[in-house]
Amino acid sequence: MSPDIEHLLAAAADDSDQPHGTDIDALLLRARRSARKARFATASTAALTTGVIIAGVATWSANRDDSAAPAGTPTPGMTLTMDVKTGRIIDDETGKLVVPPPNVSPVPDAQAVQQCAAAPGSGQPNGAGGPFDDRWQVVVKAGSRDAFSAMFLSPDKSTVLTCTAGAVAHRTAAIRAAVRTVLPGSPHHLPQAEENGLRIATPGVRRVLVDLAGEQEPREALVGKDGFFTLDYTRIPGIVIIAKIRGYDANGKKIYQQLNQPRNQPGAVEKSAVLKTADPITPRTQVTKDPATGKSLAPAPPVSPLTDEQVTTRCRGVDDVYWKDNGGSPVDPVTKDWQVALKTGSGDKLTAVLISPDRKSFAWCHMLTPTAGGAYDYTRGVVQPNGKIAETFEFGMVPDGVAQLVVDLPKQGPTRALISNGFYIWGLTGGNSDLKQVRVRGFDADGKQVYTTTKQVDADFD
Repeated sequence: MSPDIEHLLAAAADDSDQPHGTDIDALLLRARRSARKARFATASTAALTTGVIIAGVATWSANRDDSAAPAGTPTPGMTLTMDVKTGRIIDDETGKLVVPPPNVSPVPDAQAVQQCAAAPGSGQPNGAGGPFDDRWQVVVKAGSRDAFSAMFLSPDKSTVLTCTAGAVAHRTAAIRAAVRTVLPGSPHHLPQAEENGLRIATPGVRRVLVDLAGEQEPREALVGKDGFFTLDYTRIPGIVIIAKIRGYDANGKKIYQQLNQPRNQPGAVEKSAVLKTADPITPRTQVTKDPATGKSLAPAPPVSPLTDEQVTTRCRGVDDVYWKDNGGSPVDPVTKDWQVALKTGSGDKLTAVLISPDRKSFAWCHMLTPTAGGAYDYTRGVVQPNGKIAETFEFGMVPDGVAQLVVDLPKQGPTRALISNGFYIWGLTGGNSDLKQVRVRGFDADGKQVYTTTKQVDADFD
């Protein structure tokens, strides 16, 4: 995500075969940049903001339910003390002054709904929670009259929509997150909104402190209804990496902590795992019809006609912008030596997965023009301790023993996936204005089904 538009990054790590005691510092954390013209990349694990929010892999309290009270006020004798000179809260852990919470935006709820209804990502009539309209309840709203960050709860309370909008906002955009559903690949098996750092469901939380990577002082969030909280992301430029979230009761006692992977800048993490992909299997009997219905499958997306050198050259341009926007020195920058593991598209349109020479880092690159001056989405990340790449909605890793994959897309219907070097993709992913939970089936070399799962995918292609 970029200082232009920034969507959140899905930092969900698939540790289904890893014990919960896995070293957090070694787990995956991804960062993402987008510079789309009309559609904005979103993600499965965070809020849409004027900067990217990276919640990351975390450990937190197991004491959770579906309610939490609104923010309270400091009381005498609380752990969080007040600095009498500045009137600001003092961090109980470090003694540093806490940045005050943002103001409640004066924008009327009806106006907020109207503005966010026009945001890319909100207008999904068949999306989770149903059509976004005035039946959605504003649960928290921070900012000014000219720009605000807001969250809306669906009528069935299943989904929260986060939105940044306003005349002086960098962009108007929105994304949905599940309130009760734990998505596949969720690192700690929490509902998506909690994984994303949008909500603390622990009862009794009145105040929330958020530590952002690169900042010396923690920020106090504005806490709204049902445990939802926000910073005023319209006033935080660039990429936002959440390092820690703490929740306090009315007496200032800490009752919740979410500790995310520490890092100084996106990509600057300790890497030790080497990528492990499934052994390639050549189909003997190609699956061309859906075994369940007998209907023909939609064809796999095409292999991009661009050469590998052209792909790495184009993606290097985006990678350069990515590191420049992050304000740090490049860590494992993309070079011509990176492997183009997968590439799809036609003409100048491209979606590709690149792997570093040491097979410890990856990049996902989506471009609509030959240079970074045009529309693109971009993600960087590192390999998890189990040798896999975290679950993501842009592409997938082929399971062991699978020779063919079928992705049940909502518009095209069951579609053959393009498989390359242990990865698969179902279309020209990028933009991500229409994330869907779909079925994925795997078949062996003889066309026998040997695998099935559900996966959140980008189902709307350019």
